[in-house]
Amino acid sequence: MKITVEKTPNSEAVLDVELEWEEVEKASDRAYRKLAQKYTVPGFRRGHAPRTMLERMIGKDAIYQEGLDDLINESYKKAIAEHKLTPVGEADLDAQPVDPGQPYHFKATVPILSPVTLGDYRSIHIENPEPTVSEEDVNKVLADYQNQQAIWVPVERPAQLGDRVTVNLLLKVGEKAISDLKENEFELVEERPGLFAGLDAQLAGTIEGETKAFTLTIPEDYLNKELAGKEAEYTVSIRAIKHKELPDLDDELAKGAGKYETLAELRQSIEDQLLKSRASQSQRDMEDKVIDAALEQTSLEIHRVLVEEEAEHLFEQMKRMLGQQGMSMEQFLMLSQKTEAEYKKEMEPEATRHVKVDLLLEAIADEEGLAASDRELQELLDLYNQIGAAKTPRLNQLSTTVRKRLENSIKRDKARKFLIEHATSTPEQKDDDSPAAEAAIEASESLPVEEPETSQASS
Repeated sequence: MKITVEKTPNSEAVLDVELEWEEVEKASDRAYRKLAQKYTVPGFRRGHAPRTMLERMIGKDAIYQEGLDDLINESYKKAIAEHKLTPVGEADLDAQPVDPGQPYHFKATVPILSPVTLGDYRSIHIENPEPTVSEEDVNKVLADYQNQQAIWVPVERPAQLGDRVTVNLLLKVGEKAISDLKENEFELVEERPGLFAGLDAQLAGTIEGETKAFTLTIPEDYLNKELAGKEAEYTVSIRAIKHKELPDLDDELAKGAGKYETLAELRQSIEDQLLKSRASQSQRDMEDKVIDAALEQTSLEIHRVLVEEEAEHLFEQMKRMLGQQGMSMEQFLMLSQKTEAEYKKEMEPEATRHVKVDLLLEAIADEEGLAASDRELQELLDLYNQIGAAKTPRLNQLSTTVRKRLENSIKRDKARKFLIEHATSTPEQKDDDSPAAEAAIEASESLPVEEPETSQASS
């Protein structure tokens, strides 16, 4: 058996395998004995039929193919192990028919995980500025709340932008009625996109009881191409006009917003919430900048199959989220005017980033010796059970594949934390990450403690 492996630039490995005819013959003998146990040849006990009789029954080629399948599988596993390849998808096999007496040759193209070449990620430094909240920010939130508490009061004057009107509205294109609304209520705004673009300006200045007829052109970019750009004839009867009255910005308004006695208390609460929200957003933005900086200096190639799998994962996440909101994916796609394939295609940039970030963090974890302990794995399993994600088995019941997936998840979390902390620490703090400092910390952790009352789980 001769095996050569060539790695291609697009994260694939081409396995070129040549088998001597003697190997093929021996494999066919093994296949005959295995198949003889599977098939019953008339006149013979199962497993005792001569090969010639079995060949007459199922065909000589079938026996050779069974043996070849075993040899191909064996040589594939051998090549993967010897060359330390990590397949990420099914191999594309190029196998020729058997030529009796001649060596057998086949090729297999395998999508693989390419090695990650890390840059100097320890040199990354990103400032994380303190978030601020201005008086104007607080006033805007207060104004929004004040607007939510407004009441609508009938007025005896012409309608103005900002008013709420009740109308009967007939919209026709040619002889076809496109919309026939009765007692419909809406606010007059400066700009209204879509089918009713321009309607509000026409109704400003009308009075209660008035009926107005006018013609407008439906926007060229309207979604319904049969109507886009067409002239639309309106007949609108004004049934009522209401004006918005805002409540006073005082202690009484604050009391209605929750457990506040004064407007000052409400303002302080708004400021605190804005600060907390902006601090969280600032932290997320900073972490993204650190990850982006690490990716920029990293040499990383990924096979398309990984992107497609992650896009499928994101698609399923979106489907679950929509389901929680009472909407099906079919409804969402219809509203978005996209096919499932088009939507998944749009997800590919995000999926590509997810895959690259995961591989980056796993490489950093390996470089820094960040591993997952049995205790951390079990804690993660316990967490999954607590949140009801799934009824997960105990640690010693995990398959190799599932265990590896959980280990990588923990390693990525540790690597992310390490990278963020290192990128935002001061030079003095970074000095503490030296091998000597780490050795000192490790030694101190091994010292006995006099009164061990509690133990703290490591994160």
